[in-house]
Amino acid sequence: MSDREVLDSPETIPIAIIPQPRTERAEERPTRREEREHRERERRRGLSRTNTMLPPALVTLALGAYQIGTPQVREDESATWWAAHLSWSDLGRLLDNTDVVLAPYYVLMHLWVAVAGSSPVVLRLPSLLAMSATAAALALLGRRMFDGPTGLIGGLVFAVLPATARYAQDARPYAMSALAVVVGALLLYRALDHDGADRWGGYALGMLGTGLFHPVAASVVVAYLLIVFATDRQRAGAWFSVTVVPVAPLVAVLMLARGQNHQHPNGGTGLDALRHLPQDLLGSTHVVLTVGVLAVLGVLLGRRNGITLLVWAVLPPVVVFLLRSYGNLFTPSYFVFTLPAIALLTGAGVCGLGRALPGAASSVVPRQLGAGLVALAAVAAVSVPALSALRDDPRSGAYDFHAAARYIALQQKPGDGIVYSGQLDVATRAMSYQLRDAPRPLDDVYVMVSPQRDGTYTGEPCSAPVVCTKGIDRIWLVSTAPAATPYAGMTTDEGTFLRTEYKASAGRKFSGGLRVTLFQRAAKAGGRG
Repeated sequence: MSDREVLDSPETIPIAIIPQPRTERAEERPTRREEREHRERERRRGLSRTNTMLPPALVTLALGAYQIGTPQVREDESATWWAAHLSWSDLGRLLDNTDVVLAPYYVLMHLWVAVAGSSPVVLRLPSLLAMSATAAALALLGRRMFDGPTGLIGGLVFAVLPATARYAQDARPYAMSALAVVVGALLLYRALDHDGADRWGGYALGMLGTGLFHPVAASVVVAYLLIVFATDRQRAGAWFSVTVVPVAPLVAVLMLARGQNHQHPNGGTGLDALRHLPQDLLGSTHVVLTVGVLAVLGVLLGRRNGITLLVWAVLPPVVVFLLRSYGNLFTPSYFVFTLPAIALLTGAGVCGLGRALPGAASSVVPRQLGAGLVALAAVAAVSVPALSALRDDPRSGAYDFHAAARYIALQQKPGDGIVYSGQLDVATRAMSYQLRDAPRPLDDVYVMVSPQRDGTYTGEPCSAPVVCTKGIDRIWLVSTAPAATPYAGMTTDEGTFLRTEYKASAGRKFSGGLRVTLFQRAAKAGGRG
């Protein structure tokens, strides 16, 4: 058989499909992932993980811990204490009626209070630790998205923002939702940086935690999608499949929340609320202007990652504002999770500017750090007045329930009762917290079924005041109602009975418009019996 016949034989394997030995050039050619990892290593050079994350965490911890117990427990914080100090069965009844969307946070705080107590410092400590961890995680996120100096400066800017210290000293879920959002982004990068599917579970849990600590924070999902597009758009399908997994329990929780009575946030409905949001969230106009200029620079110099952070910071408030007719959740505290994006944009702007300055390649990191520290000093300087105001007690316009409770405790006698007008749930929770250690507890005489048994914050009102006040000669009225309508919030029978059967004998007004009035039975006030 000739050579041609051999080559033309159908049994001959075409040379094109015979495995060829890998040449040295082919072995040395880097894959696309290897090239990306090389670029990432180059971008992160100059600062280790520890050097990047530790300073922001420590600064946040120090500023948040300073006088953390000085401000009295605020009205919304008293809701956390109320839920946390209930028995498990009473907590279940409460969540059947209200705030089921906060169930994970209330369960966590229930366990914490059972172990550590309920002082202001103890109630706020989980938020302080969460905010410190958020600063550390944000620094690592900046290191992954940009470089080490950007992560460090972004984390430090976050640490000195007045809002960071404000919500580090707040016994509510906002600090934890911010932590969940930042950690979720880190876990997403962790999944995208590896070819296997085993890393997606962490991201799914992070996304679930984000929504469970506060449903509004789940709106960050659009920014997560942009992270996927900027990193490896071919895995967008995998991201979508994994993201759908936490959606089912979140939807179930939201469905349970429909029809419940909720603590209504002091959200605005007009364009003024949207326009004032930056100042309300960041603490002052000077902070907004300083951070805003640097953040815009971060959008311009941050390229795709800058757009991602912009969407993270801006889209959630805009969406919630546009949907306010379906439920007004537009209140500044609900958008604390956008602060990390704003801070990181600031770091990206100033460090990008430092990188662009003329100089040798070996001096890039020092230039970035130098520019970053100058910007950090500017942000810290304009933040000082707002940080100082955080320690005011009571804060401007807030009810001084602590002073009111002290006033009652000094004049209280055995057998005294207490009633509330105005915002009944706010006053009931706040005064219950402030009087929790009183030697002689005051019973709400206008409540027929206790709030604990009723699964509410106010209980079931008394239908027959004459019966409920039997044997009660002195009643303390704690009112958050306007002075012109001091009995607002009461039923008509309750207000009429208090005015006709009792006479005001003493009283005092406290900051925020809070008033305490002592009523005594008319017979005793007139000298009879």
